[in-house]
Parts: sequence; C-alpha cells; structure tokens
Amino acid sequence: MIERDGLGAAARGLRQYLLGVAAKLDVPAWFCEVDVPAGAYLALERRLARFPDHETALLWDEGDGWSAAVESATGEDVIVLAYLGEDVLPTAETVVAFVLDLYGEAYPGQPDPPGFRRPGAPDGFDERLAAYAGDTVALPEGYA
Repeated sequence: MIERDGLGAAARGLRQYLLGVAAKLDVPAWFCEVDVPAGAYLALERRLARFPDHETALLWDEGDGWSAAVESATGEDVIVLAYLGEDVLPTAETVVAFVLDLYGEAYPGQPDPPGFRRPGAPDGFDERLAAYAGDTVALPEGYA
C-alpha cells in the first residue's frame, strides 16, 4: 500500500482527481480528507427543485465513490439521495453526467451504497490514485 501522508503519491493523486472533477463541474468550493478513509465534499451552487431550501453537494468516499446529497434542515448533516454506483474513481465526465441528471425528473444512479471496496484494503486503490499524481489540471480563470 502506498503511504497516504498528505505528501505521498496517493494523496497527491486524490487531490488531482478531485481537482479535475471540480474543474469540469466548475465547482468553487470543495474539501478533501486523504487519510483512510478518504473522502471529499463538493458544494454545488445550484439547488434541487425538490429541495429548494437545502444546499446540494456531491460527496465522495473511497468505499462507495460519488453520491449526491442535500444538507439537513439543521445544516449539520447531509442526506444522501443517490449513489453514482459506476466505479469508485469514475471519469470526470461520468460525474458531470450524474450531476446533470440529478437536476432532471428522477434521481440518477442507485439508492443504496455500492460498497466498491473496504477503505484501507490493499487492493490496488492507492496505486490507482497515485496514477493521477502526475496529472496537471488546467483550472478555469479565477478558480481558487
């Protein structure tokens, strides 16, 4: 297993992967945790018509991949609406299609967590992340 110390190849790869997805979605705000279990939160600027009073977000974790969620009424928790369910590291284009479908009439993806892998398992996942470490993402102008 590759060391995920924040500076290692897997940690750098995860950040590059998430930057790539965020850039394709033009999402300005995101957070990522590289330690096991790794996870990320991307705030979507547009709200769902079904939940106009709740912030919408994309969540990612190393066990289930991407999911769409809304913040609870208190704003302290998020409620997962659907899981993308294709792969733990799908392409940015696949994530964008999932988000676009989210704003349609029906929920895309699947209702239950796919359980792709057990976080921290020596199954080649960190090596997949490390493959993204050399990628450079061209960010849109003004992107922070």
